[in-house]
Amino acid sequence: MGGEPRPVNIDALLGLVVVRRYAHLSGDDPETALLHTLRYVATKLVPAERLIVDAELNLGMLADLPDEIGAHLYGPDLGSRRDSLAQHWTDLHEVLGEPVTRQVRSERALRGRLEELAFTALAREMTLESVVPMSEVPSATPRPTVVVVGDAAWDRILLVDALPRDGESLYGMFSVHAGGKGLNRAVALARLGVDARLFAAVGDDDQGSEIVEYLRKRGVDTSLVRSRRGPTPTATVLVGVDGSNASIAGEDRIRFAPRDIADAPITCALLDADGVLLTFEQNEELLAAVSAAIADRPQRPWLFMSATPPKPFPVQLPEYLRTVDYLIASVGELERLRPGIEPATSARQLVRHGVGSVVVLDQQRCAMYSADQPEADPVCAYTQSDRPVAPGASSAFVSAFIARLITHPRPTEQSARRRAGIDCLAWAAAAIPARESGVKSIPDSMPTREAINRRLDAS
Repeated sequence: MGGEPRPVNIDALLGLVVVRRYAHLSGDDPETALLHTLRYVATKLVPAERLIVDAELNLGMLADLPDEIGAHLYGPDLGSRRDSLAQHWTDLHEVLGEPVTRQVRSERALRGRLEELAFTALAREMTLESVVPMSEVPSATPRPTVVVVGDAAWDRILLVDALPRDGESLYGMFSVHAGGKGLNRAVALARLGVDARLFAAVGDDDQGSEIVEYLRKRGVDTSLVRSRRGPTPTATVLVGVDGSNASIAGEDRIRFAPRDIADAPITCALLDADGVLLTFEQNEELLAAVSAAIADRPQRPWLFMSATPPKPFPVQLPEYLRTVDYLIASVGELERLRPGIEPATSARQLVRHGVGSVVVLDQQRCAMYSADQPEADPVCAYTQSDRPVAPGASSAFVSAFIARLITHPRPTEQSARRRAGIDCLAWAAAAIPARESGVKSIPDSMPTREAINRRLDAS
């Protein structure tokens, strides 16, 4: 080996959620983000552990130290750094404003148990953490955070003149794009200036890596995206020129289990967010696990549910719905959620069950039923579009509603909540026609804030 030190493989560290999160917020390369993340996480350690980690990893966390203390604390040689740390142990604690609880008188005393405790604590915090306050990232723009729990997949889109009838063969234009209802909404939120974090799974294939890269380029935080063995999911979407559409998803969808939500980085990310958005792409057990993770917290995030793809609720409505602040569905989706029940009746039953508000998107308007007044007339706004159920319309509407809501303080008075509801509905309704026309990719057609405002002003 010629006496040269072996290079250290840091790939596992670069893959940690907290490191990927910092890289997303700062725009730094992963190696630079790792250094900043180590500094941030080290501040959570007790003083003795913090000093050991700082000096031995040469993090330079203590600025403006006198030369007699700092000259060798951050030098190139590990032995010299250890020796300087031991010599100035008491002085360094005074710099931190903390009393010395255990004296260290020599470089040898640091080795063994003290270093083991310090680096074990650092490793534990690095593994469990998934949140970096934006105040810790000088280049980050403060903005609300929404964690989206849904699917990421490849959409095979077939554009046809009209959806085929039984036995009919048609010609159409074929294209492949990143998609999935979770991915579409995460990209839409990012385009609206929201810090969108997608919790989804992709396969360990090239297609999975391409989806992750696609999301990064569009400003979505991929630190919570998991890679699982197997192929990345695909779906086939038939789209008629009139906006009518139908989709078929493969059975190879990668599903999460409740234990995935119990994973500390995921729970931490959910609780730190301003909002959490669920789709029905995952199973009932996962939806219940997300609800349980944030329920009964004194300052929990908004919980939004986009009822797509719809699946019938049981006769006894699920308990997790009581944690949902806003359930958002089209009329067709609501009819499939509760077959045989008129949509307005279904919406009122849901708010009586415990859902904060139910937002229903119809052909010409959107309406919001609230738990404050379940029997009152709903708050309404017009959709300004003759194709409110065209591909991408739901993603644009849901994401705009959330983006508008979480950027304003939560109103407490009933009249203020009603006014806020009207404002959010009108803005979300304008997002449907504000989508970019002529764009085949559903997520890439999502509107910006400026496009929505222009559409709203024109109306």
